Amino acid sequence: MPASMTLPDLASATANSGVRSSALANWQATGWPGPRVESWRFTKLALLEGKTFAPAHDFADQPAGAGMDAAESIGAHVLRFVNGVVDPSDIENAPEGVNISALAADEDAMSHLRQMVPPAHPVSDLSLAVMSAGIIIDIKGRVDMPLMLSFEGDGATTSAHPVVFVRLFEGSYLQLAEWHASTAGLSAPLTGIDIAAGARLEQVKVQTDGQATTHLAATGVTLGAGASIDGFSLSTGGRLARLETHVCFAGEGADCNLSAIYMGRGEQHQDITTYMDHAVPNCTSNQIIRGVLDDRSRGVYQGRVHVAPDAQKTDGQQMARALLLSRKAEVDAKPELEIYADDVVCAHGATVGELDATQLFYLTSRGIPKDVARAMLIEAFLIDTIETISNETLAAILRPVAQAWMAEQETL
Repeated sequence: MPASMTLPDLASATANSGVRSSALANWQATGWPGPRVESWRFTKLALLEGKTFAPAHDFADQPAGAGMDAAESIGAHVLRFVNGVVDPSDIENAPEGVNISALAADEDAMSHLRQMVPPAHPVSDLSLAVMSAGIIIDIKGRVDMPLMLSFEGDGATTSAHPVVFVRLFEGSYLQLAEWHASTAGLSAPLTGIDIAAGARLEQVKVQTDGQATTHLAATGVTLGAGASIDGFSLSTGGRLARLETHVCFAGEGADCNLSAIYMGRGEQHQDITTYMDHAVPNCTSNQIIRGVLDDRSRGVYQGRVHVAPDAQKTDGQQMARALLLSRKAEVDAKPELEIYADDVVCAHGATVGELDATQLFYLTSRGIPKDVARAMLIEAFLIDTIETISNETLAAILRPVAQAWMAEQETL
């Protein structure tokens, strides 16, 4: 039996919104994806079977988590979500150039958001339908103060459905960080990012949810002419976690760098899924994915690059590598190229391997403890991906998370 949702007062919540009502109808018709859905073939939602979740509808304050500490370390303005509901007090005193408003009050914005995020998707439909306090973040001009979205919460039968629509107007600039540290039963954030012509977004996402949490995230990005995004995700938490990102190139000269690291141990399941839609000519996309897996954990990378017939001069690259620390760990890699233009430079690759025994012996033979030597080799494996982060301010909140995972590895 698939997981069900307790949806109190949902009919009244969506009565005045055709977009939300339509999203709800879609989700009720399709529900969670089954084993025959190709895009979910490697990530089955058996963990949700027989469970019932109730979305939170009111903000409930609780002690601040690690996300607040990370925000303070980089001097960021924080928008704090607890079980998917934003703290109203954080909307005030936003940095200059940042305007925050209610998503539910803007039907046109909701319609636009729904067109941007992954279509016919359980998170896109469900979270848009049941959101309690979705927000729009409008960026005009250059905003030098980083913006941190901190997602917290708890409750084994609680589901969190934060919905955030970020709009960067022409020529604007933003540093955006997401910190996910929820222990709710289900965390299903939905994010839309519309980057207008000449605008630039530098973004990092840290997923450190609790070990019993199912984290299903969906993000849609649209790039205008000459727009750019440098995005980096680090996923170490959750019992099952899927970070799915769809990028649409809507204007020529747009550029997307999308990198990710996933790290798993125990019986964790980590999934990075991406879709690059090169709909216009002269755009570039580059993806670097690294995974480190121990024990019986499983990692998935699905990356699809679609090049439309008129999208000449496209440059689309994707490379996934995974490091297995245990013979019982498993990786599924599925990079894809779907090319309908003839003047393109596109390539993909995937490799899976183990720690180099020769290198490990070399380090231990010189007096380095084996656990420390293993951590050094893991860090060397990840270093080229971490170095793709050009923004040192945002990179500063990522490195301690990866280092903490490796330090814990040494003690196991």
